[in-house]
Amino acid sequence: MIEAETDIEDIEERLRQAGIFGPASEEMQLYESRLTRFFEREYARYRDSGRVPRDYGVATDEGPIMEETEALMEQHYDEQQDFFSGFLDTQYRAYSMAYYGESAEEVRDSAATLEQAQEAKFALIAARAGIRGDERVFNIGCGFGSLETYLLKHFPAIEIVSITPSKVQLAHIRGRMQDPADPLCSDRLTLIEGAFDQLDLQALGGRSYDLVISVAVFEQVINMQAVLEKIASLLLPGGRTFHHFITSQAAIPQFLNPDKTRIGLYFPGGRVWPHAEFSSHTDHFEVCDSWFVNGLNYWRTLDEWHHRYWGSLPSLYRSTFDHEQIAHWNNYFSLCKAMFAPVDGCFYGNSHYLFRLKG
Repeated sequence: MIEAETDIEDIEERLRQAGIFGPASEEMQLYESRLTRFFEREYARYRDSGRVPRDYGVATDEGPIMEETEALMEQHYDEQQDFFSGFLDTQYRAYSMAYYGESAEEVRDSAATLEQAQEAKFALIAARAGIRGDERVFNIGCGFGSLETYLLKHFPAIEIVSITPSKVQLAHIRGRMQDPADPLCSDRLTLIEGAFDQLDLQALGGRSYDLVISVAVFEQVINMQAVLEKIASLLLPGGRTFHHFITSQAAIPQFLNPDKTRIGLYFPGGRVWPHAEFSSHTDHFEVCDSWFVNGLNYWRTLDEWHHRYWGSLPSLYRSTFDHEQIAHWNNYFSLCKAMFAPVDGCFYGNSHYLFRLKG
């Protein structure tokens, strides 16, 4: 166990002796470069295959909407609040990709801070979702209220209903809703406790929304057909739905099953779908547009989180976290960075989708 140290050099030396290395170390940089080369080879194997998930025995129109939600909350999202405060941006506490630019060159050359890049991400989402500011919006999986913070600050007439199953996130948002100086202290925000796939339409507000949106949630979705059908039942005629989540340019079989890839150790139930798959489900919606967001945006976000996490060790890890837990998150950041880095971010990144309700 790490006791009440306050000196980062002392902590780093203890961790080094345990074989745990920080993001600025030569050992970690070598590890990440080797892991990146591994993923480059994997991407090259499947890049031009033309195969879809069903070709690998994986259907996106069968089964439950999501799975392992409780395990994901327990293992990943319900860490203590101080843990997330140690590396997320200070303005939005956004646990999703920040936006530094459209191309790899723009991402690398950007002088934006993490805080500025997270605000740029929400501005991009609002623009692509076509938000005018007079809508009633349902947000699937609100995290720490980051999108809500942006929308309530920039659109004075917007109304938002948000849902999360995370007890840590709920406690954080409810605390902020009691602070008159906080954007979340607003009668235009309603918070629902629970999992989107498990609550019925009445509990979610019924057919009363102009826009249903999600940010960094649909990595958990298995049955795309079913989730879009449920979303359609929430929307008013002519309503829209917009989604932001991690995708690849082509289907990679091991990423379609969390039991067959290392990321499943950190993100139970998580999958990486090929960019074109979600747009193929058009029973209830017409596709207005879709975009692929260069993966170096997420690489740079994760790298900043990794460095901030490492710098927060003196305050985070006193007597409650052991070396194994530190290694768990340290390796998580490195693995994720290596997944987004290959091919200048052009294979593995995020996708944006804008659909409109038919009829």
